[in-house]
Amino acid sequence: MASNIKVFLRVRPSAKPSPSVELKSEQGIVNFEVEKPAPDGEVNNSKVTHPFRFEGILPMTCSQEDVLNMVAKPVIDDVLKGVNGTIFAYGQTGSGKTFTITGGAQRYEDRG
Repeated sequence: MASNIKVFLRVRPSAKPSPSVELKSEQGIVNFEVEKPAPDGEVNNSKVTHPFRFEGILPMTCSQEDVLNMVAKPVIDDVLKGVNGTIFAYGQTGSGKTFTITGGAQRYEDRG
């Protein structure tokens, strides 16, 4: 049976993860904490936490097989039943979109 649009987040591995990003993978929530700079004597009522919700979050430690099982397999199953499906990768230049879709050339396990 066809499904609606689903949005997943894959977090690229980082040697120094940002302390301002909090992943709640089980709930599919990412919180961005932004410092609240305020000049002396002024009140700053700007929002500090920015939460975003996803169908799934693939953490830094996930493998290509995890991506396949969580994201691609349901789409492939629908396509085999005759329902159109698309997997679309979006992100900043150098963020790992090509690797996520096609995998790496060095190791067999990293194939897309």
